[in-house]
Formats: sequence, C-alpha cells, structure tokens
Amino acid sequence: MDDKIYVAVTGRDLQNKSSLVWAIQNSGGRKFCIVYVQKLRLCRKEKERAHKSLDKYLNICRQMQVSAEKICIEMDSVEEGILHLISNRGVKKLVMGAAADRHYSMRMKYLQSKKAIYIHREAPATCHIWFTCKGYLICSREGRRRDELYLECASSNSLSQSETTKGTESVPNSSMAKHDDQIQVYDAIKKSENVYINELKPRKETEKALKLTKEELEKMIRKLQYKYSLSMEALRRLRQEQEELKIELREASKLKSNRKNHGPPQYFICPITQDVMEDPHVAADGFTYEGEAISSWFERGHETSPMTNKMLPHTTLVPNLALRSAIQEWLLKH
Repeated sequence: MDDKIYVAVTGRDLQNKSSLVWAIQNSGGRKFCIVYVQKLRLCRKEKERAHKSLDKYLNICRQMQVSAEKICIEMDSVEEGILHLISNRGVKKLVMGAAADRHYSMRMKYLQSKKAIYIHREAPATCHIWFTCKGYLICSREGRRRDELYLECASSNSLSQSETTKGTESVPNSSMAKHDDQIQVYDAIKKSENVYINELKPRKETEKALKLTKEELEKMIRKLQYKYSLSMEALRRLRQEQEELKIELREASKLKSNRKNHGPPQYFICPITQDVMEDPHVAADGFTYEGEAISSWFERGHETSPMTNKMLPHTTLVPNLALRSAIQEWLLKH
C-alpha cells in the first residue's frame, strides 16, 4: 500500500490549485503525488503545456515545504486512468475536485462532477477519498483496511457454510452475497444521485434567473451612470455660461455707468438734431437750438415752437454765447 497522498489535477493552468493546497494543509501528509490523466493522441504542444502546469504544482509543493512528484497517465477516460492508478499502486489516500471552483456555493453538499461521482462509486474500498471545491471539503469517502475486508469476507463464508450444513435451500455463496451487496450499494448511490440531480435542477434554474436579473440590473446601472454623466456635463456648461453672462452684465453695467459719467449735459444737446450744439441760438420760446437746425425749421414755413408746438411771436434768433463757451470748454476736456 502506498502512503503518499495523491492529488488529481487537470492540464489547465493551476485549475486545481485549491485542491492541492487543501491537501497539504489538512491531510497531515508530507509526501504528495500530482496525478494528471491525459487523453490519447494529444498533440505535442498540448502535452508540453500540461507538463508545464504540473511543474507549477510541484513548485507550490516546494514553497509549502513538502516533497512531491508527478505522474502523467495516458488513457481515453480520466476516470479509468485514476482507477487504474489506485489499483496498480495500491493508493490509500486521494484528493480530487468535487466540481469546478466556479460552481462552488456555501450550500454545496453533493458531488457535481461526473468524474467525481464515478470515482466515488467505483474506486476500491481501501482508498480514502476527499472531494474538495475552491479550498473547502465537500464530502469524503472513508477507506477500509484490507484486514477488515478479509474478516467480513471470512465471516460471510462461514455463515454461508453453516447455513448449508443446516440444509437450507438455495443459500447463496459468499461471492453471490458480495455481488448482491454491491448491487444494493450501487442502487443506493444511483438513488442518491437521482435525488441530487432533481435538487440541482431547480437550483440551476434559480441561479440562471438570478444571473439574468443581475445582468439586467448592471445594464440599467450603466445607462443611469451614462445619463448622470451627461447631466453633470450639461450642468457644468450651464454654470459656466451663467458665470460668463454675469461677467458680461457687469462689464455692460460699468460701460453704461462710464457713459453716464462722461456723457455731455442734457442742455448741451440740440432738441432737433439730438447732437452737441456748435452754434447755439435762443428762439422766442426761450429754448436753445443749433442755429442751422432752427433756421431750417423756420425756412420750411414753420412758425411754431419745435418744443411746445405753439405759435411764436417772432422768428428772431439770439446767439447763446455763454452756452457756446461752456460747450467748447467741455469738448476740450473730453
């Protein structure tokens, strides 16, 4: 019997790392053997990739300070390859995956991998097998010693012989009884597998529905985030335009104020031309006009005041010399 602890792995890059780490930390063993069953007729590159992966497992063993070796078996069936190894080497302890790590959940209690179910059912009774997933022990199958099996077989034979001497009819021999026991065990395992499959189906449907709901929620969140970013960008631009408008309004207000402060007095402006007067004259209505503008007013036949629209007693114009001096002084300053 081999005292090493065998760990079954796949050829993919460190896919069964969690099973190996669990075996080193929990089995108490110091010698390990990494087992990889590769299918026949693999190309050279695939074989090289598998051996590189096995070397990585060995490196993990060295880092965790345990001795290890690797075994590569070529067979069409992975399950048959592992059973062949157990039988030929007398393997007593084996660690393998109950399912892929991505299928692990806190409620996981049964084997999900078809290979694990087959090994659990068909492996020799002397082999103790641990089934792990993502670094957690899912279930185990206790191994039985050969002397215990021998005693059971001997007691079964003695029982059948004693019943034969008593003249019982159609007493099965030990091999037939053992065969019947195996059939009963197989039927019980098959029944438990069916129960497990029936429980697994609604669970998978629920997980699928949850996955779809999660994907829809993620899509909605992405859309909301996109709309939120657009809204924030629009708000930023609006605030920027508001600040720019405030600045323009302040500048316009300053410009208007400057125009009021530096503009000419109202009495410097002619009521007719609305410009600063150069030659102011006073008419009979008492208002001062640009001389040329008021003269043109009278020449067009008007005898009324441009300001009051009342008849004037006369059309004589008098130069406003004081106002003209004030206008000229203001023009020199500005």
